[in-house]
Amino acid sequence: MRMISLLMLSLLLSGCEMTPKQARRELMESGYSYARDSFAECIAQADSVGLELFLLAGMDPNATTGGYSMLEHADGDAHMVAGLLRAGADPNGSGGVSTPLIRAVGKSGNAAVRLLLQAGAHADLANGTGRTPLMAAADRGDTTSARLLLAAGAAANARSRLGVSALSLAQREGHVVLAELLRQAGARQTDGPDLEALMDPGSLDQQAPERYQVTFQTSVGSFRIEVIRTWAPHGADRFYNLVGNGFFDEQRFFRVVRDRLVQFGLHGRPEVAGRWYEATIQDDPVTETNAPGTLSFASGGQAHSRTTQLFINLADNTDLDKAGLAPFGRVVEGLETVRQIQARYGELPEQERILSEGNEYLLKDFPELDSIQQARLIP
Repeated sequence: MRMISLLMLSLLLSGCEMTPKQARRELMESGYSYARDSFAECIAQADSVGLELFLLAGMDPNATTGGYSMLEHADGDAHMVAGLLRAGADPNGSGGVSTPLIRAVGKSGNAAVRLLLQAGAHADLANGTGRTPLMAAADRGDTTSARLLLAAGAAANARSRLGVSALSLAQREGHVVLAELLRQAGARQTDGPDLEALMDPGSLDQQAPERYQVTFQTSVGSFRIEVIRTWAPHGADRFYNLVGNGFFDEQRFFRVVRDRLVQFGLHGRPEVAGRWYEATIQDDPVTETNAPGTLSFASGGQAHSRTTQLFINLADNTDLDKAGLAPFGRVVEGLETVRQIQARYGELPEQERILSEGNEYLLKDFPELDSIQQARLIP
């Protein structure tokens, strides 16, 4: 901690008035500069006297720097939080990266969480990814903060933009007591995907069973696919991991070549789709023909360029065999449903725009596209 002169310290402690000019001079003499970055440094070091000097010198307690507000720079230190709140800091003030409550969860015996809530912090105020303070508490196993947040009205079933809920985080991290607390508060086990897992393609590498089946629920009805791993092992494994983690939920059938094929597999959230853009798999030898009802991965035209895009054949597409596109499964129920998928837009949707804008682009420009509601492995 920088040394504050005995004279200035005695003035502060005695309650004697100090002018802003005197406070700025003292800051300079103690090694600080009168700047936001220096103010944030003072707060991060939990320098209580320095904090008072900055405030006396006229520094705005709601200043932001480096993407964080000063309350966020306090990082849950109760003394710093209390001092900033007394000076008029907004308990919901954010620099855009996190929130004061999220930063305070799990720190300093939860005192800062109490202070922020008492000062009017919103219990459900989320960061840019939709992560709420309750999710942060569940992730860190902070049962005390979770109780405080729930008592302040935090939504037990809120989900982040990546599909994460507080209950799913508590369960994933093995926080049994906290998970039970959330259930008692009304948290439900959701059936939707945890998209956080889909942000790490390299971790989804389970080997598929030799045979498995998948049910697709769509806007035009349902159909069932059987996968036979020996047909194309790399394709079967990739499909197994995608389905098992809810990758296809809420996707659109974005390309339909009438009486030839139906294509899908670009995720509706650009942040997820971007992670899979270069997550390629090795080619498989073509052991089965692209007959009506078979399912194959599309490729980028180069070797080993398959990622997540697939198509269901509606005709005998033997020319695709020569292109090296290897079927790994087939529709065993509901092929007529597949044939009813909306074809009016043909190949108009632009794949680059789907990657960059996701479902927002498709819903706006091609509102009648049919969609996958969910795809699930059949036990």
